[in-house]
Amino acid sequence: MPPLTVSALHVYPLKSCRGLSLDRATVGRMGLQYDRQWMFVDERGMFVAQRGDGRLGVEVRTLCLVRTALAGGLLRVTAPDMPPLELPLAGLAGAEVPVQVWQSRTIGIDQGPEAEAWATTYLGRERPGRYRLVRMPDEGHRLSKKGPAELAFADGYPFLIISEASLEDLNRRLAEPLPMNRFRPNIVLRGCAPYGEDTLDALRIGSVELMGMPLCPRCPIPTTNQETGERGKEPLRTLATYRRGEDGSVLFGRNFSHRTEGEIAVGDEAVHVQGAAVRSSA
Repeated sequence: MPPLTVSALHVYPLKSCRGLSLDRATVGRMGLQYDRQWMFVDERGMFVAQRGDGRLGVEVRTLCLVRTALAGGLLRVTAPDMPPLELPLAGLAGAEVPVQVWQSRTIGIDQGPEAEAWATTYLGRERPGRYRLVRMPDEGHRLSKKGPAELAFADGYPFLIISEASLEDLNRRLAEPLPMNRFRPNIVLRGCAPYGEDTLDALRIGSVELMGMPLCPRCPIPTTNQETGERGKEPLRTLATYRRGEDGSVLFGRNFSHRTEGEIAVGDEAVHVQGAAVRSSA
């Protein structure tokens, strides 16, 4: 059996927008550095994402067309027919505003009038309104849904892990195979059986210790083509035939929290820590 290794790393600086593939990433107090550290919000401070539930969250599917880059000390945000928006990575000057991610309330730092104008223009094409861009402060505190870890603006946990084998198994069942970006993982693993990540209650990657949390119930985002914003029925229709949770949710991938900080690189071995005291994947 080959060793279990990290085959890809992904960070999503701006919540619900396109991610970046990295060769190496720093894991800090809130997970991968810069992961979901920025977020669009409406006038109420409610988060904007590719999906909402009608009550919480402002749904803007075309967020999938927003690209981000981290280079030269800047976050660079681009989108179709929009000028680039550039924000410094260092320095967090700005007004603190209350913001909400699902039921979780926290604080964001307003990124200023230029970012507000950009957000209002782009997001307003699909859903008219006034929007702002906020950043999680470095000293911010937001606990994960379960467990002791902290996170920025991710939905509930600082890490989502999926194996290559799980996607390969799913794609064998689909008429048209799908790319991994439909599922937005942070860490992709190579070397386990399909859905082997379900049983990895604890992992050690370098100095970073990860604790297995509940399996990931999938929302409609995996049915959204991340290149066009078009939404279909797959892969949820197929996953529903064999990956149902006890509550009826469709499961794919596993959420993780972290005990320690450090660095993770593509090619690192992921050691399964047996008998660790972690929550089950209920």
